[in-house]
Amino acid sequence: MKSKITKLIPVVIFPALFWTLPCPDGLDINTWHMAGLCLALMCGLILKPFSEPIISLIIVGLGAFFVKDPNALFYGWGQQNVWFILAVLLACSAFRKNGLGKRMAYILLSKFGNTSFGRSSLGLGYVMLICDLILSPATGSNTSRSAIVFPIFRGLSEALDSHPDKNPRKLGAYLELLQHVVTMSTAALFLTGMASNAVIASTINNVVGIELTWALWFKAALVPGLLILFLSPIVVYKLFPPEMRDLGNIKPIVLQKIAEMGPMKRDEKVMFVLFICAILGWSIGYKIGMGLYIVAFIWLALELVFGLLNWDDLMAEKGAWNMFTWFGAFYSLTVALNDGGFYTWIASQLQLYLNLNAISGSLVLVILVLLSLVVKYFFVSNSAYIVSIYPVVLTLAKATQVNMMALSLMLVFFGAYGALLCNYGNGASIYLYGNGYVSQKDWYTKGTIILILISLVLFTVGLPYWKLIGIL
Repeated sequence: MKSKITKLIPVVIFPALFWTLPCPDGLDINTWHMAGLCLALMCGLILKPFSEPIISLIIVGLGAFFVKDPNALFYGWGQQNVWFILAVLLACSAFRKNGLGKRMAYILLSKFGNTSFGRSSLGLGYVMLICDLILSPATGSNTSRSAIVFPIFRGLSEALDSHPDKNPRKLGAYLELLQHVVTMSTAALFLTGMASNAVIASTINNVVGIELTWALWFKAALVPGLLILFLSPIVVYKLFPPEMRDLGNIKPIVLQKIAEMGPMKRDEKVMFVLFICAILGWSIGYKIGMGLYIVAFIWLALELVFGLLNWDDLMAEKGAWNMFTWFGAFYSLTVALNDGGFYTWIASQLQLYLNLNAISGSLVLVILVLLSLVVKYFFVSNSAYIVSIYPVVLTLAKATQVNMMALSLMLVFFGAYGALLCNYGNGASIYLYGNGYVSQKDWYTKGTIILILISLVLFTVGLPYWKLIGIL
């Protein structure tokens, strides 16, 4: 209890300071008070004296007594983007319930196990990549996706005598680090690849007015994203090679797992059809006026109608409701700050010390991307990092010569790839690192090297590709 109170002190200090200190020139008093609440919520999400939804509700509830317009604090929970995240996270829980994700992985393993490549550790890495890629367009959470995919391959590692505390480098460490790179790479490919992608899209739209549809996102990611993804197993293999190169005959292990699952059940078949329809809906639905959130809710509704999920299943998805609660609060505050001109004001203050107006747009792009990545270490929540840092970076960029679409796309993709820097980059990072195969030193050093290589691809391949297809 004492530690919770200690962590709560900074959360309380910020609103108190902002209510006590005079409002700076260029801001109205209500926006100044909202900034205090936003900083309090940021501290709460980082220090976690209580869980994310609890600290969010506390701050919103107390703030409602003091701000001029309390309705602004509840604005986020009425927005499509917030509900879209909730719907996707709830819908994707059916993959775990009916076991379709596991079956896909084991079928792929059985097919590849017939080839010499499939029996190698590098080939196994590619099978894991394909499993993640298949699930990624409609899983909605790369944490959930990793929790579906990685246990299967951890089981194979343990069957081959590679455990976190015994022979980790034999196979399991390679697969754990690779899964981290793969799940961030597939998250970058699709707007629906991870929950915070919708946060990025809404932030960019709110601050600079650029709308990133599902199709535009995928079009921009297609060449650089797939290049990064399919080079990942080779890069990790060279940087962090497994001691076991030839796995031998793993097919009996895989066939045993498939036999234990039994024949494909009705729920899995229905789920597979709905999964394909959801991807098609997000790909072409915009042409008939069907937005992302409409497709997500139709998908969820059909799962409920066909009995793939019930109300108890939905209520059991604590992660989805946690995200909905705290993101709704943060969305409310950031919209209020943007409408009140707070990000423009803070960008003008930064410009007093960081004058980017006189340098080329290309150099500004590099500087702002590096700036956004450096501060990543200070955030344990990817979404909190995005809603806190991205508005400032985007607003700062408005007064420069940088191409705003190029900067927006870089922020889009580094929102996922940036998580490779540390073991708390996002929820999937925390989950995968917790498996214990990879030391913290290797996690940080190898992740940083891989991120540098990814940056080179985005700047040398991504930018020319975006110009070629007319996005820039």
